[in-house]
Amino acid sequence: MGRAARAPRAVRAAAVALALAAGTVVTAPPAGACACGGLVDGPAYDTSVSSETAVLQWDGTTQTVLLELDALSNAPEVGLILPTPAPAEVALADPEVFRELDALTAPRAVVSDHRWWPELGFGSGSDGAGGAAGVAVLDAVRLGPLDVTTLGASDAGSLGAWLTERGFQLPETIQTALAPYVQDGWSFVAARLAPEEAATFDGTLQPLRVTFPSGSLVYPMRMSAVADGTQSTRTYVLADHRVDRVDPTAEAHEPTVRFAGRVDPATVESAELAALLRAGGFVTSHEQVFTEPGTEIVSDFVFAPAAADVAYTPTYSVVADRRIGPFFAGPVLAFGGVLALAVLVIWSGRRRRAPAPTLAPRPAGA
Repeated sequence: MGRAARAPRAVRAAAVALALAAGTVVTAPPAGACACGGLVDGPAYDTSVSSETAVLQWDGTTQTVLLELDALSNAPEVGLILPTPAPAEVALADPEVFRELDALTAPRAVVSDHRWWPELGFGSGSDGAGGAAGVAVLDAVRLGPLDVTTLGASDAGSLGAWLTERGFQLPETIQTALAPYVQDGWSFVAARLAPEEAATFDGTLQPLRVTFPSGSLVYPMRMSAVADGTQSTRTYVLADHRVDRVDPTAEAHEPTVRFAGRVDPATVESAELAALLRAGGFVTSHEQVFTEPGTEIVSDFVFAPAAADVAYTPTYSVVADRRIGPFFAGPVLAFGGVLALAVLVIWSGRRRRAPAPTLAPRPAGA
Protein backbone atom coordinates (compact mmCIF):
# COMPACT_ATOMS: atom_id res chain seq x y z
CA MET A 1 0.00 0.00 0.00
CA GLY A 2 1.51 3.35 -1.01
CA ARG A 3 2.70 5.93 1.49
CA ALA A 4 2.52 9.67 1.02
CA ALA A 5 5.62 11.71 1.89
CA ARG A 6 3.58 14.78 2.75
CA ALA A 7 2.35 15.62 6.27
CA PRO A 8 -0.59 13.64 7.68
CA ARG A 9 -4.02 14.96 6.74
CA ALA A 10 -7.65 13.84 6.89
CA VAL A 11 -8.90 11.30 4.38
CA ARG A 12 -12.41 11.20 2.91
CA ALA A 13 -14.22 7.89 3.17
CA ALA A 14 -17.48 6.22 4.14
CA ALA A 15 -16.10 3.15 5.93
CA VAL A 16 -12.88 2.41 7.74
CA ALA A 17 -10.80 -0.73 7.17
CA LEU A 18 -7.93 -0.95 9.63
CA ALA A 19 -5.16 -3.30 8.53
CA LEU A 20 -3.00 -3.93 11.59
CA ALA A 21 0.40 -5.61 11.64
CA ALA A 22 -0.07 -7.75 14.70
CA GLY A 23 3.55 -8.52 15.69
CA THR A 24 3.61 -10.47 18.96
CA VAL A 25 0.02 -10.72 20.16
CA VAL A 26 -2.10 -13.51 21.54
CA THR A 27 -4.55 -15.94 19.99
CA ALA A 28 -8.20 -14.89 19.92
CA PRO A 29 -11.51 -16.12 18.49
CA PRO A 30 -11.85 -16.44 14.68
CA ALA A 31 -12.20 -13.35 12.53
CA GLY A 32 -15.75 -12.13 12.07
CA ALA A 33 -17.95 -9.23 13.03
CA CYS A 34 -17.19 -6.98 15.98
CA ALA A 35 -19.36 -4.37 17.61
CA CYS A 36 -18.41 -1.67 15.10
CA GLY A 37 -18.17 -3.65 11.88
CA GLY A 38 -16.28 -6.60 10.44
CA LEU A 39 -12.85 -8.10 10.99
CA VAL A 40 -10.77 -9.61 8.18
CA ASP A 41 -7.43 -11.44 8.34
CA GLY A 42 -5.52 -14.09 6.45
CA PRO A 43 -6.46 -17.77 6.13
CA ALA A 44 -5.83 -19.99 9.18
CA TYR A 45 -5.45 -17.05 11.57
CA ASP A 46 -7.55 -16.05 14.59
CA THR A 47 -8.49 -12.44 15.24
CA SER A 48 -10.86 -10.48 17.47
CA VAL A 49 -11.32 -7.11 19.13
CA SER A 50 -10.90 -7.51 22.89
CA SER A 51 -12.45 -4.13 23.73
CA GLU A 52 -14.14 -1.29 21.87
CA THR A 53 -15.34 2.15 22.91
CA ALA A 54 -16.89 4.94 20.82
CA VAL A 55 -17.35 8.66 21.53
CA LEU A 56 -20.13 10.23 19.46
CA GLN A 57 -21.12 13.83 18.76
CA TRP A 58 -23.59 15.35 16.28
CA ASP A 59 -24.22 19.04 15.59
CA GLY A 60 -27.35 18.52 13.50
CA THR A 61 -25.54 18.04 10.18
CA THR A 62 -22.13 16.51 10.93
CA GLN A 63 -21.30 13.53 13.14
CA THR A 64 -17.97 12.80 14.81
CA VAL A 65 -16.99 9.32 16.00
CA LEU A 66 -13.88 8.59 18.07
CA LEU A 67 -13.18 4.87 18.02
CA GLU A 68 -10.74 2.93 20.20
CA LEU A 69 -9.95 -0.76 19.65
CA ASP A 70 -7.63 -3.31 21.24
CA ALA A 71 -6.81 -6.00 18.68
CA LEU A 72 -6.05 -9.58 19.70
CA SER A 73 -4.65 -11.70 16.89
CA ASN A 74 -2.07 -14.26 15.83
CA ALA A 75 -2.29 -13.05 12.23
CA PRO A 76 0.50 -10.94 10.67
CA GLU A 77 -2.12 -8.46 9.42
CA VAL A 78 -5.73 -7.79 10.39
CA GLY A 79 -8.45 -5.57 8.93
CA LEU A 80 -11.54 -3.91 10.36
CA ILE A 81 -14.37 -2.44 8.26
CA LEU A 82 -16.55 0.32 9.74
CA PRO A 83 -19.43 1.62 7.57
CA THR A 84 -20.59 5.21 7.86
CA PRO A 85 -23.66 6.73 6.15
CA ALA A 86 -21.69 9.30 4.10
CA PRO A 87 -18.10 10.02 3.02
CA ALA A 88 -15.95 10.77 6.05
CA GLU A 89 -12.74 12.47 7.10
CA VAL A 90 -10.37 10.29 9.14
CA ALA A 91 -7.63 11.43 11.53
CA LEU A 92 -5.93 10.20 14.69
CA ALA A 93 -7.60 10.87 18.05
CA ASP A 94 -6.19 11.49 21.51
CA PRO A 95 -6.33 8.26 23.59
CA GLU A 96 -6.65 10.37 26.76
CA VAL A 97 -10.21 11.20 25.69
CA PHE A 98 -11.18 7.63 26.53
CA ARG A 99 -9.10 7.44 29.72
CA GLU A 100 -10.69 10.59 31.13
CA LEU A 101 -14.24 9.70 30.14
CA ASP A 102 -13.80 6.30 31.75
CA ALA A 103 -12.67 7.95 35.00
CA LEU A 104 -15.35 10.66 34.92
CA THR A 105 -18.20 8.19 34.43
CA ALA A 106 -16.92 5.43 36.73
CA PRO A 107 -19.22 4.32 39.58
CA ARG A 108 -18.84 6.29 42.81
CA ALA A 109 -18.47 4.69 46.23
CA VAL A 110 -21.32 5.28 48.70
CA VAL A 111 -20.92 4.33 52.37
CA SER A 112 -23.77 1.96 53.25
CA ASP A 113 -22.49 0.72 56.60
CA HIS A 114 -19.61 1.02 59.04
CA ARG A 115 -17.21 -1.59 60.36
CA TRP A 116 -16.40 -1.16 64.04
CA TRP A 117 -14.44 -4.37 64.46
CA PRO A 118 -11.55 -5.85 62.47
CA GLU A 119 -12.26 -8.81 60.22
CA LEU A 120 -11.56 -12.07 62.01
CA GLY A 121 -11.04 -15.31 60.14
CA PHE A 122 -10.03 -15.85 56.51
CA GLY A 123 -12.14 -13.23 54.73
CA SER A 124 -14.11 -13.55 51.44
CA GLY A 125 -12.72 -14.41 48.86
CA SER A 126 1.61 -4.73 -0.64
CA ASP A 127 1.51 -1.57 -2.99
CA GLY A 128 -1.94 0.03 -2.97
CA ALA A 129 -1.82 1.33 -6.55
CA GLY A 130 -4.07 -0.58 -8.91
CA GLY A 131 -5.65 -3.81 -7.67
CA ALA A 132 -8.78 -5.82 -8.32
CA ALA A 133 -11.26 -4.68 -10.94
CA GLY A 134 -14.09 -2.68 -9.39
CA VAL A 135 -11.84 -1.04 -6.76
CA ALA A 136 -10.37 2.42 -7.30
CA VAL A 137 -7.47 3.73 -5.19
CA LEU A 138 -8.37 7.38 -4.67
CA ASP A 139 -5.68 8.63 -2.31
CA ALA A 140 -2.83 7.56 -0.01
CA VAL A 141 -1.58 9.35 3.08
CA ARG A 142 0.41 8.70 6.27
CA LEU A 143 -1.39 9.18 9.61
CA GLY A 144 1.01 8.64 12.49
CA PRO A 145 2.08 4.96 12.35
CA LEU A 146 -0.53 4.12 9.68
CA ASP A 147 -0.36 4.08 5.89
CA VAL A 148 -3.89 5.02 4.80
CA THR A 149 -5.44 4.45 1.36
CA THR A 150 -8.86 5.72 0.23
CA LEU A 151 -10.81 3.19 -1.85
CA GLY A 152 -13.94 3.19 -3.95
CA ALA A 153 -15.63 -0.19 -4.56
CA SER A 154 -18.38 -1.06 -7.03
CA ASP A 155 -19.32 -4.30 -5.27
CA ALA A 156 -18.43 -6.33 -2.19
CA GLY A 157 -16.78 -9.01 -4.30
CA SER A 158 -14.33 -6.49 -5.75
CA LEU A 159 -13.52 -5.22 -2.28
CA GLY A 160 -12.94 -8.80 -1.15
CA ALA A 161 -10.64 -9.42 -4.11
CA TRP A 162 -8.67 -6.26 -3.31
CA LEU A 163 -8.16 -7.45 0.26
CA THR A 164 -7.29 -10.98 -0.90
CA GLU A 165 -4.52 -9.61 -3.13
CA ARG A 166 -2.97 -8.14 -0.01
CA GLY A 167 -3.21 -11.33 2.05
CA PHE A 168 -6.60 -10.76 3.70
CA GLN A 169 -9.60 -13.04 3.64
CA LEU A 170 -13.08 -11.48 3.76
CA PRO A 171 -15.46 -14.02 5.36
CA GLU A 172 -18.62 -14.73 3.37
CA THR A 173 -20.80 -13.57 6.27
CA ILE A 174 -19.12 -10.16 6.41
CA GLN A 175 -19.07 -9.81 2.62
CA THR A 176 -22.82 -10.41 2.60
CA ALA A 177 -23.40 -7.89 5.42
CA LEU A 178 -21.19 -5.34 3.65
CA ALA A 179 -22.93 -5.63 0.27
CA PRO A 180 -25.78 -3.13 1.01
CA TYR A 181 -23.26 -0.42 1.93
CA VAL A 182 -21.24 -1.01 -1.25
CA GLN A 183 -24.39 -1.02 -3.39
CA ASP A 184 -25.26 2.42 -2.00
CA GLY A 185 -21.96 3.76 -3.36
CA TRP A 186 -20.13 4.11 -0.05
CA SER A 187 -16.33 4.19 0.01
CA PHE A 188 -13.68 2.82 2.35
CA VAL A 189 -10.42 3.75 4.04
CA ALA A 190 -7.81 0.99 4.34
CA ALA A 191 -5.19 1.69 7.03
CA ARG A 192 -2.10 -0.49 7.41
CA LEU A 193 0.51 -0.18 10.12
CA ALA A 194 3.67 1.04 8.38
CA PRO A 195 6.34 -1.71 8.02
CA GLU A 196 8.85 0.14 10.19
CA GLU A 197 6.22 0.33 12.97
CA ALA A 198 5.29 -3.38 12.93
CA ALA A 199 8.14 -4.53 15.16
CA THR A 200 6.89 -2.40 18.07
CA PHE A 201 3.15 -2.99 17.61
CA ASP A 202 1.59 -4.42 20.80
CA GLY A 203 -2.00 -4.88 19.61
CA THR A 204 -3.26 -1.44 20.66
CA LEU A 205 -4.02 1.00 17.86
CA GLN A 206 -4.18 4.75 18.46
CA PRO A 207 -7.85 5.80 18.35
CA LEU A 208 -9.30 7.17 15.12
CA ARG A 209 -11.49 10.24 14.66
CA VAL A 210 -14.07 9.80 11.89
CA THR A 211 -16.23 12.77 10.79
CA PHE A 212 -19.03 12.61 8.20
CA PRO A 213 -22.30 14.33 7.21
CA SER A 214 -25.36 12.72 8.79
CA GLY A 215 -29.02 13.49 9.19
CA SER A 216 -29.12 11.78 12.60
CA LEU A 217 -26.86 10.50 15.34
CA VAL A 218 -26.10 6.88 14.41
CA TYR A 219 -23.54 4.18 15.25
CA PRO A 220 -23.16 1.28 12.76
CA MET A 221 -24.05 -2.10 14.25
CA ARG A 222 -25.90 -4.15 11.61
CA MET A 223 -22.77 -6.01 10.50
CA SER A 224 -22.34 -7.31 14.05
CA ALA A 225 -25.40 -9.52 13.59
CA VAL A 226 -23.15 -12.07 11.82
CA ALA A 227 -20.79 -12.34 14.82
CA ASP A 228 -20.28 -15.79 16.32
CA GLY A 229 -19.57 -14.72 19.90
CA THR A 230 -20.74 -12.26 22.53
CA GLN A 231 -20.57 -8.60 21.48
CA SER A 232 -20.06 -5.76 23.97
CA THR A 233 -20.39 -2.04 23.28
CA ARG A 234 -19.93 1.19 25.21
CA THR A 235 -20.86 4.56 23.72
CA TYR A 236 -20.37 8.08 25.03
CA VAL A 237 -22.62 10.71 23.43
CA LEU A 238 -21.56 14.33 24.04
CA ALA A 239 -24.49 16.64 23.33
CA ASP A 240 -26.35 19.68 24.68
CA HIS A 241 -28.82 17.41 26.45
CA ARG A 242 -29.26 13.81 27.52
CA VAL A 243 -29.99 11.30 24.75
CA ASP A 244 -31.79 7.96 24.60
CA ARG A 245 -31.39 5.01 22.25
CA VAL A 246 -34.41 4.92 19.89
CA ASP A 247 -33.48 2.09 17.51
CA PRO A 248 -35.25 -1.28 17.13
CA THR A 249 -32.34 -3.07 18.82
CA ALA A 250 -32.79 -0.93 21.95
CA GLU A 251 -36.56 -1.45 21.88
CA ALA A 252 -36.07 -5.22 21.89
CA HIS A 253 -33.22 -5.25 24.43
CA GLU A 254 -32.88 -2.15 26.59
CA PRO A 255 -29.28 -0.93 27.00
CA THR A 256 -27.79 -0.03 30.38
CA VAL A 257 -27.20 3.64 31.19
CA ARG A 258 -23.66 3.87 32.57
CA PHE A 259 -23.69 7.63 33.19
CA ALA A 260 -25.69 10.77 32.43
CA GLY A 261 -24.66 14.26 33.49
CA ARG A 262 -22.89 17.47 32.61
CA VAL A 263 -19.10 17.60 32.58
CA ASP A 264 -17.24 20.92 32.81
CA PRO A 265 -14.60 21.22 30.04
CA ALA A 266 -12.32 22.95 32.55
CA THR A 267 -12.10 19.74 34.60
CA VAL A 268 -10.43 17.64 31.88
CA GLU A 269 -6.83 17.65 30.67
CA SER A 270 -7.26 16.41 27.09
CA ALA A 271 -7.57 19.36 24.71
CA GLU A 272 -9.60 17.25 22.28
CA LEU A 273 -12.06 16.17 24.97
CA ALA A 274 -12.37 19.76 26.25
CA ALA A 275 -13.25 20.93 22.73
CA LEU A 276 -15.88 18.20 22.39
CA LEU A 277 -17.37 19.12 25.79
CA ARG A 278 -17.55 22.79 24.83
CA ALA A 279 -19.64 21.74 21.83
CA GLY A 280 -21.84 19.50 23.98
CA GLY A 281 -21.29 19.18 27.71
CA PHE A 282 -23.94 16.62 28.64
CA VAL A 283 -22.42 13.13 28.57
CA THR A 284 -24.68 10.08 28.15
CA SER A 285 -23.03 6.68 28.22
CA HIS A 286 -24.74 3.40 27.30
CA GLU A 287 -23.47 -0.15 27.60
CA GLN A 288 -24.96 -3.23 25.99
CA VAL A 289 -23.94 -6.89 25.75
CA PHE A 290 -25.31 -9.22 23.07
CA THR A 291 -24.98 -12.92 23.84
CA GLU A 292 -26.84 -13.89 20.66
CA PRO A 293 -25.96 -11.16 18.12
CA GLY A 294 -27.74 -12.89 15.24
CA THR A 295 -31.14 -12.40 16.84
CA GLU A 296 -30.52 -9.46 19.19
CA ILE A 297 -28.85 -6.98 16.79
CA VAL A 298 -31.43 -5.89 14.23
CA SER A 299 -30.39 -2.29 13.50
CA ASP A 300 -27.73 0.38 13.83
CA PHE A 301 -27.73 2.37 17.08
CA VAL A 302 -29.76 5.59 16.74
CA PHE A 303 -29.87 8.32 19.39
CA ALA A 304 -32.42 11.10 20.05
CA PRO A 305 -32.90 13.76 22.75
CA ALA A 306 -34.37 12.43 25.99
CA ALA A 307 -37.52 13.88 27.54
CA ALA A 308 -35.49 15.50 30.35
CA ASP A 309 -31.87 15.97 31.39
CA VAL A 310 -32.09 13.51 34.27
CA ALA A 311 -28.62 13.01 35.71
CA TYR A 312 -27.44 9.59 36.73
CA THR A 313 -24.20 8.56 38.41
CA PRO A 314 -23.72 4.86 39.16
CA THR A 315 -22.78 3.98 42.72
CA TYR A 316 -21.65 0.97 44.66
CA SER A 317 -21.85 0.29 48.39
CA VAL A 318 -18.81 0.18 50.62
CA VAL A 319 -18.36 -0.45 54.35
CA ALA A 320 -16.27 2.24 56.02
CA ASP A 321 -14.03 1.57 59.03
CA ARG A 322 -14.79 3.37 62.29
CA ARG A 323 -11.44 4.01 63.94
CA ILE A 324 -10.04 5.83 66.94
CA GLY A 325 -6.55 6.73 65.90
CA PRO A 326 -5.04 3.68 64.16
CA PHE A 327 -7.36 1.22 65.96
CA PHE A 328 -10.86 0.00 65.16
CA ALA A 329 -13.37 1.87 67.31
CA GLY A 330 -15.19 -1.26 68.47
CA PRO A 331 -12.31 -2.85 70.42
CA VAL A 332 -11.17 0.54 71.76
CA LEU A 333 -14.64 1.42 73.05
CA ALA A 334 -15.17 -2.10 74.38
CA PHE A 335 -11.85 -2.02 76.20
CA GLY A 336 -12.66 1.44 77.52
CA GLY A 337 -16.07 0.23 78.70
CA VAL A 338 -14.56 -2.81 80.42
CA LEU A 339 -11.91 -0.65 82.03
CA ALA A 340 -14.50 1.84 83.25
CA LEU A 341 -16.66 -0.98 84.60
CA ALA A 342 -13.68 -2.52 86.38
CA VAL A 343 -12.84 0.80 88.00
CA LEU A 344 -16.45 1.19 89.09
CA VAL A 345 -16.56 -2.33 90.58
CA ILE A 346 -13.29 -1.80 92.45
CA TRP A 347 -14.43 1.54 93.76
CA SER A 348 -17.79 0.13 94.84
CA GLY A 349 -16.11 -2.85 96.61
CA ARG A 350 -13.74 -0.66 98.54
CA ARG A 351 -16.58 1.56 99.62
CA ARG A 352 -18.55 -1.42 100.99
CA ARG A 353 -15.54 -2.74 102.91
CA ALA A 354 -14.68 0.59 104.51
CA PRO A 355 -15.51 0.64 108.38
CA ALA A 356 -18.46 2.70 109.48
CA PRO A 357 -17.45 5.94 111.13
CA THR A 358 -17.56 5.94 115.05
CA LEU A 359 -19.84 8.57 116.53
CA ALA A 360 -18.71 10.42 119.66
CA PRO A 361 -21.04 10.00 122.70
CA ARG A 362 -23.36 12.86 123.34
CA PRO A 363 -22.86 14.75 126.64
CA ALA A 364 -25.41 14.08 129.42
CA GLY A 365 -28.27 16.49 129.52
CA ALA A 366 -27.66 17.56 125.95
